[in-house]
Amino acid sequence: MSGERIIESRGPVVSEKQYTLPRGLKDIEPDEMARRIWLSDKIREVLWSYGFQMLEPSPIENLETLEAKSGPGVREEIYWFKDKANRDLGLRFDLTVGMTRMVANRFDLPEPIKIASIGGVWRYDEPQFARYRYHTQWDAEIYGVAEPTADAEIIALASDILDKVGLKQHEVRVSNRKLAEGFLQSIDIRTSEELERILRIIDSIAKKGREKVEGELTRTGLSKAKVERVLGFADISGKPDDVLSELEKKLPKNELISKGQQELRGTIDNIDSLGKMSKVQIDLGIVRGISYYDGTVFEAYDQAGEDVGAVFGGGRFDKLCRIYGKRDMPATGVAGGFERLMLSLERKGLFPDTDQNLQVLVVMTGEEVRKETIEVLGKLREAGLRTDRDLKERPLKKQMEYASSIKARLVVIVGPREIKEGKFRLRDMKTGQEIDIERSRIVAEATKILS
Repeated sequence: MSGERIIESRGPVVSEKQYTLPRGLKDIEPDEMARRIWLSDKIREVLWSYGFQMLEPSPIENLETLEAKSGPGVREEIYWFKDKANRDLGLRFDLTVGMTRMVANRFDLPEPIKIASIGGVWRYDEPQFARYRYHTQWDAEIYGVAEPTADAEIIALASDILDKVGLKQHEVRVSNRKLAEGFLQSIDIRTSEELERILRIIDSIAKKGREKVEGELTRTGLSKAKVERVLGFADISGKPDDVLSELEKKLPKNELISKGQQELRGTIDNIDSLGKMSKVQIDLGIVRGISYYDGTVFEAYDQAGEDVGAVFGGGRFDKLCRIYGKRDMPATGVAGGFERLMLSLERKGLFPDTDQNLQVLVVMTGEEVRKETIEVLGKLREAGLRTDRDLKERPLKKQMEYASSIKARLVVIVGPREIKEGKFRLRDMKTGQEIDIERSRIVAEATKILS
């Protein structure tokens, strides 16, 4: 057995080898899992209230599906492999591609199509603060609506999700990819490869800082004057009313920029009509680095914790459906990572008590009362109380020690004397008080104490 040595003993065989996780991955332990379940429930409540249907796309796609929009270079950023039949497959890197593939050929679905998902995604990038190679996302998409009403609806939904979980001090920064692409074309950056490269660099300003981005732009071959113009474009930000009135003066004129301004103004007007303007800023430095975005784009930040990064982001991707099927539909959507959002919530103490300790432990004083013990155990569980018994069926003293070690709140003691008298003994482990309760009232009394 290469790499390990077996220790011989009278007990179980034990290996000296320590098995660890691959880099960039982590286990989710019970306390964190309880918080994740709470977070998922809150997100689903908002999605439900907005009329979205929940689904989940396949976690494994044909590699050509993942490459269809992102190109062969995506192989460097994802997990991909050959299966036993020598087919090229890959693990999903987001939920949008799979959801779009699902609806692209569904002519039976009435528009608009509003679907959402919560699931895990894999990305083979460098592990960093609040980001792992496997992480959980929530995602909502609207298909079939070209009007800015859909962009505003998505932004309102996402902002309401942050409000729902308690992260009310957030800011949604909105822009439009057409403005960025039109501006870059005006300074003679025209090929799709050049545009995508510069847009990715602009997208990294918040993460890398202005100085590093300036160096990266210079290394693309841009002159110093053009680098300054690009950075000046990305610096345009502020309250929507102020920025929108100044864009025509600050930006060059071409068809793409005019279209971007029209779409951005339409989105802002519709956000205003939904009563969500208080959280919104315009920021032309928001371009979204994923290449399938082609219109309105946005990101949200916790105002008290920008080092966490964007807690959600999204935008319009009108051309993606035609790549995956015959149904050519405009689309817009949003996605957010659990890990970053949870970090912001933890810092502010916004998670509720997600205690998973046992509420009731039913103990028995001998085998002759096993039937009654299991009977009351079932009734307590049917009432929705978190209840268990000692499966090792140890002596009473050991069972009480076990109850204390797992921090059970109540203990129901079942013994021959109690059975004869038609009662159970109930011990409150918090106060130490013990009382005898009629068998018919044990569920009601336990529920009362725990409520």
